[in-house]
Amino acid sequence: MRLALLWALGLLGAGSPWPSWPLPNIGGTEEQQARSEKAPSGPLEPQVLQDDLPNSLEEVLQSSLPEPLRIKLELDGDSHILELLQNRELVPGRPALVWYQPNGTRVVSEGHTLENCCYQGRVQGYAGSWVSVCTCSGLRGLVVLSPERSYILEQGPGDLPGPPIISRIQDFHLPGHTCTLSWQESVHTQTPPELPLGQRHVHRWRRDVVTETKTVELVIVADHSEVQRYRDFQRLLNRTLEVALLLDTFFRPLNVRVVLVALEAWTQHDLVEISSNPAVTLENFLNWRRADLLPRLPHDSAQLVTGTSFSGPMVGMAIQNSICSPDFSGGVNMDHSTSTLGVASSIAHELGHSLGLNHDSPGNSCPCPGPAPAKTCIMEASTDFLPGLNFSNCSRQALEKALLDGMGSCLFERLPSLPSLAAFCGNMFVESGEQCDCGFPDDCTDPCCDSSTCKLRPGAQCASDGPCCQNCQLRPSGWQCRPTRGDCDLPEFCPGNSSQCPPDVSLGDGEPCAGGQAVCMHGRCASYAQQCQSLWGPGAQPAAPLCLQTANTRGNAFGSCGRKPSGSYESCSPRDAICGQLQCQTDRTQPLLGSVHALIWEIIDVNGTELNCSWVHLDLGDDVAQPLLTLPGTACGPGLVCIDHRCQPVDLLGAQECRSKCHGHGVCDSNRHCHCEEGWTPPDCTTQLKATSSLTTGLLLSLLVLLVLVMLGASYWYRARLHQRLCQLKGPTCQYRAAQSGPPERPGPPQRALLARGTKQANALGFPAPPSRALPPDPVPKRLQSQGPSKPPPPRKPLPADPQGRCPSSDPSGPGAGIPPLVVPSRPAPPPPTMSLLYL
Repeated sequence: MRLALLWALGLLGAGSPWPSWPLPNIGGTEEQQARSEKAPSGPLEPQVLQDDLPNSLEEVLQSSLPEPLRIKLELDGDSHILELLQNRELVPGRPALVWYQPNGTRVVSEGHTLENCCYQGRVQGYAGSWVSVCTCSGLRGLVVLSPERSYILEQGPGDLPGPPIISRIQDFHLPGHTCTLSWQESVHTQTPPELPLGQRHVHRWRRDVVTETKTVELVIVADHSEVQRYRDFQRLLNRTLEVALLLDTFFRPLNVRVVLVALEAWTQHDLVEISSNPAVTLENFLNWRRADLLPRLPHDSAQLVTGTSFSGPMVGMAIQNSICSPDFSGGVNMDHSTSTLGVASSIAHELGHSLGLNHDSPGNSCPCPGPAPAKTCIMEASTDFLPGLNFSNCSRQALEKALLDGMGSCLFERLPSLPSLAAFCGNMFVESGEQCDCGFPDDCTDPCCDSSTCKLRPGAQCASDGPCCQNCQLRPSGWQCRPTRGDCDLPEFCPGNSSQCPPDVSLGDGEPCAGGQAVCMHGRCASYAQQCQSLWGPGAQPAAPLCLQTANTRGNAFGSCGRKPSGSYESCSPRDAICGQLQCQTDRTQPLLGSVHALIWEIIDVNGTELNCSWVHLDLGDDVAQPLLTLPGTACGPGLVCIDHRCQPVDLLGAQECRSKCHGHGVCDSNRHCHCEEGWTPPDCTTQLKATSSLTTGLLLSLLVLLVLVMLGASYWYRARLHQRLCQLKGPTCQYRAAQSGPPERPGPPQRALLARGTKQANALGFPAPPSRALPPDPVPKRLQSQGPSKPPPPRKPLPADPQGRCPSSDPSGPGAGIPPLVVPSRPAPPPPTMSLLYL
């Protein structure tokens, strides 16, 4: 499907709504720049393999753009086969194309179902290889065989037809490309500490953060100088698509996808002042984005690309931790190279800052794959004029920590539905007639999906491509697929008919959190203590109020309410001091973000009492526009929160007005909808589920009563059983035996077999063991089965009569405890048996 961008820019001939006149280049230096940047290895004509037969790439692309594409390409004298698939997620749905007529009228065109010219894939026979190319104007892009062997494919100056110019990354240099950090102190950025994993939901959420796909909906804005840099809009469009494709390729290993939702070109004049000072340009662009672009074109991040050269070595600027923010989620980037790779790497760097990624510290603490000179990572402060191709482990951990802290709720929204195209099994997109698509058979790892037919295997309900599918079965409706990530986040639950988790939803702006110490803003709880701990680590706390106020009212690098476009610092008023730079106290000497540029101590007199204050100047990098300021939503007084770095009434956020729609039985979420309490139904939480509640209560009470009865029955049975066993050991006088009509029969000595069994029972009950001496023969006839003990010698004087029916005493104390009492007959006993009968 060629994108609507191509159609709208005049690629389909007459009738295009886009201007088609050539635009002059700036200064006519493009060819000179290209020659100085490239080290060509000679013209080589790539070929398309169709049924293993080579065909000309140009001829194949003129007729159609096949969704799977196999290209034979020669690199350093060796032939390689590129196995490619269209990147249909790059421009999903209908992208918006915005341009301006000479009279200033804005023209908005929506894309339609056209062919896509951008591909991603791998090199056959090279594990870990990857390819990112576009065929809009020849073959352009990036081929990585290994960290040591990477190639860039360009079409040469002016996009002239012919074979691509192929250069090794090691031979590719960017003129003046650097992002300098001041490492004047031996204090480097620390890898974020591992969070405790003692709780189950932290385990699961950590796993989901890593595995669940996040999506950045991106808008690229080309200013007037960028438009003038190219002869026509087709070249501008092709370049924009190639940059967006590389961005998606860079972020994909982090499970972050970048989709281009719109391209806006300032065809007549710049809509904001573009200055050689990147800080001025960034502030102007962010103000325009908030007031103009965002209301008419929802997106997650906007990146301005300008042909104007920035002063100094900087090629871009952004604001740290700003993704999803309506005020600050954006960046400005200088188109400093004719190569799309250099520009894409710079935009990825600034977008990384918005996602919470800091500069990689020098040395080996944040290693990048590959040996020198190809050892470059995207977030390095200075890349030695080599574009970064990967994110370091430090960047991966920083992104994970930022997500765990509640950042990026907008990134979990699902992609718009893709346009209807002819289905192709193996492109990893579920299309019409398919139940699943896990890629080619060699790549498919989904046990639920048949890669040859793109159908679910027998017995499978879903493909294991989402958290709501387990062992090829759909999780039930209501199963929690995304736990809360903080005070301001709401959990998401499986719908019961899909393997995907619903989009992330959080509490609305202005809802209280952190025990009333802050309110929610953009899905994050802006507690001052939590912000200090995110910067300095566990245990950090806000500085003393007077130290905080003293620092931020001075307006310097140690304390301010932000930096002006001119580079100077703006002092806070005493009322707004808490809304300025973060002022914390901690025992640590190394922050988790940035580096310590300087540290000062000062003693302040407070009504005759000396107060020790310390302030630090943190260096976040020259391409980060602002110091670390207090997050919007931080409480700064009773009923007051920080908004635009000023202490303002919390009612301005509209939470109370939205909450009133929930009638006291719910709170507002980030979509301004009521999130009702349990037992109340949306959309306004006015209907209570009485029947369901009564039924549930009745069932619970019934189960409770049944449980009590079962426990009582078990207890009664156990006591009765124990009592019966004790009475069996005592003899026939226990109340559990049948009443006797006459005097009791004299018990005889126990039989050996029964005594042995009784011994085991006695041991089990704690009775003393029987004597080890052998027992004499049984003088009593076999019919007498009394289990009482042997009769002791007769007493010297008559014993008192033992009332019948009396059970054994339960008192175990004293000698002989546990032995049943002797049974005394009610009439004189006969003479004792002779010695021979007892011991024979």
